[in-house]
Amino acid sequence: DCTLATKLSPGVPGSPGNLIASERNPNGASELATHMRLMVDDVRDAKAKVLAGQAVPALRERHRKLRCAWPTSPSDRNEAFDAMAQNYLSKVAALDAKPADARAAYTAVVGACRTCHEATCDGPIAVIDGLELDAK
Repeated sequence: DCTLATKLSPGVPGSPGNLIASERNPNGASELATHMRLMVDDVRDAKAKVLAGQAVPALRERHRKLRCAWPTSPSDRNEAFDAMAQNYLSKVAALDAKPADARAAYTAVVGACRTCHEATCDGPIAVIDGLELDAK
């Protein structure tokens, strides 16, 4: 599993100097930014499933790379970020466990997103707001 101790490989798509082409960012996107866009899509799908009372597909396996993806600024990969990533992944694992109260488990996942982004990169807060169950 990915941990803070996992050494990141230079030269991979999204690493420094090797950003991924992005329609949203003319300079390109880091591996982590690209991965988080996949995560948003997955969580948006999970929201629809929760609201419809349907089973939510497992997400942890797809999201676990969060801890070992190149961030936009390599210095952002630190103990504080890793702790928040672990918290997020624990909330995702709880949702994956098909709890009796899927709404509460889903809300905890979105809350973990918010906690991290309020502390590190607040740009996506509007997107996170849209992931709330009561958001239109």
